[in-house]
Amino acid sequence: MSEGVYGEQATGRVTHGLLRLSIAMRSQASEWAEAAKLTPTQGEILVLLMQRKGPMRLGEIARKAALTAATTSDAVSTLEGKGLGEKRRAVDDRRALAVRLTARGRTAAKRALQWPDFLAKAVGTLPDDEQATSYRTLLKTIRQLEAQERMPPHRMCLSCVHVEASKSPKKTPHRCALLQISMADTDLRLDCSVYEEADVTTQSEAGRFSPRRPDLLLLRHRDFISYPLAHRDR
Repeated sequence: MSEGVYGEQATGRVTHGLLRLSIAMRSQASEWAEAAKLTPTQGEILVLLMQRKGPMRLGEIARKAALTAATTSDAVSTLEGKGLGEKRRAVDDRRALAVRLTARGRTAAKRALQWPDFLAKAVGTLPDDEQATSYRTLLKTIRQLEAQERMPPHRMCLSCVHVEASKSPKKTPHRCALLQISMADTDLRLDCSVYEEADVTTQSEAGRFSPRRPDLLLLRHRDFISYPLAHRDR
């Protein structure tokens, strides 16, 4: 790909760099999946189930992984056939199906967590301040993509009602009112089990945490149905 194809400004160069990273990540994920006799999507579902530490409905898996219902159903059925997952009736709604990992599935999920190690090692070579700046930038970019409905919403600090955002985190840390802890930029969570979404006003008061489009600030998880990136391998 020619240099400057996405423009000579910083936006284009950052976009180009992220796309190059995505190629490396896709390659590593495919290499791991082939060795594990799974697809990258199946591996992603295993990790998602392990992170949630409990059963997840098929619809929730589809939303969190940005998959179609058909792709999710096929992937889960394959995992079940391999003895890595099992479908049961949801405890809170007997009409719905929920998926949980088997013991073999948990082992496979732990292995699936290892393929990004190559990226962690590369990031680990950066100075601490550069890692912190990169992480904060990534969080804000993810938040923008959520607001534009380009990716599923996350249970992240940037949109949580419990987080008291600092305008100058180097001098005064952020704070989680629920957990009663102070947080530097690198402590901000991308997925938190005690997350509660803040309303528009609260998110706006977070200042630079918020997306630029005020009308897109509030994205309810239950209303986030379809994504342009929903077509994935099965």
